[in-house]
Amino acid sequence: MRDGGRPNETNQPNSQRGGGGSRYAAQNPDAAPLTGDDFREWSDRLRDVEEMVEDPDLRSEAARIRDRAREMRRDFRRHSKEPKWNLVEEMLAEPLRELKQQVSEELMRRSAEKHAPVPLDRDPVPAQFSDAVQKYYESLGSGR
Repeated sequence: MRDGGRPNETNQPNSQRGGGGSRYAAQNPDAAPLTGDDFREWSDRLRDVEEMVEDPDLRSEAARIRDRAREMRRDFRRHSKEPKWNLVEEMLAEPLRELKQQVSEELMRRSAEKHAPVPLDRDPVPAQFSDAVQKYYESLGSGR
């Protein structure tokens, strides 16, 4: 065992291990996008998130995460050795969790804005109707 208790991996190219992924990825499905065949789909989904959010900070964070993952994937494929999983956690997984939380908060804000009550008209009642409006509210309050 190495890398913090993860299984010892072979340094065979991806295609020779069968199924396009490592034993670690097979035992840990969350790792498959980085080392397996699902990387393009995963990257496309992250790009979709990047395009959907309006906040420029969230957009740039999604792009940064995608770029880091692409670099790690390139190194994995070029050198045929497992990524350093502690770096994957630090540079991809944790920022992705934070991004997910921030995007969820943005979606909740958007949803709340769509369902917000319509603001009432706060214009003053014209003078000629003020007595009638006062009587109307008094009758509502008395239950008549």
